[in-house]
Amino acid sequence: MDDARDVLDHLGLMRSKLGLSTPASNKTDQRAVCKLIVQTTEANKGDRARALMLILAVVDWMASNTFWLRRVLTGRQLHANWDKIANDYAVSLIEHQRDLDAAAREQDKPRRAGRVLPPARVPDPYVAPRHVHTFCCEHVLADMKTHEDDYDHEGSVRYGQPSAWQRACMEHADELNRRDGIDIESAA
Repeated sequence: MDDARDVLDHLGLMRSKLGLSTPASNKTDQRAVCKLIVQTTEANKGDRARALMLILAVVDWMASNTFWLRRVLTGRQLHANWDKIANDYAVSLIEHQRDLDAAAREQDKPRRAGRVLPPARVPDPYVAPRHVHTFCCEHVLADMKTHEDDYDHEGSVRYGQPSAWQRACMEHADELNRRDGIDIESAA
């Protein structure tokens, strides 16, 4: 319950700093945030500290997202909309990283006469490093879980003969990396 109160206090503080209404939290809000913490902890392989850091980072990010600022005033609303909010947060991180990559590419271009380059953007210390998907990362395994019974599991990557399941996961990881704009050959 202490963690839930911390999350609710963080949500209220974020909203009040922006001059927005901050309804008082009640036991229903605390129970909803407790459920959110449990679900997020399970999704992070039991790492409660990582789950709390993610929840607090998402609450901080919501301050820059007017869509969710309008819709999330309470712990119940945070829990009820968590999957969509967390997805928007992840997409925002991807967009931010792409902007940084584009700025870096622009910075590396040779200067032409009369062309003034803008100053390089300094990366935000809270932006997570880019994740390169592998056949055994949580994203790939979550996506492939429903198809696990469709594949043969005989084989081993360690001995250079991956199973059909492992090959399918590798292909899916490559697909996710391409979607995220990660050059698979460079990342390897």
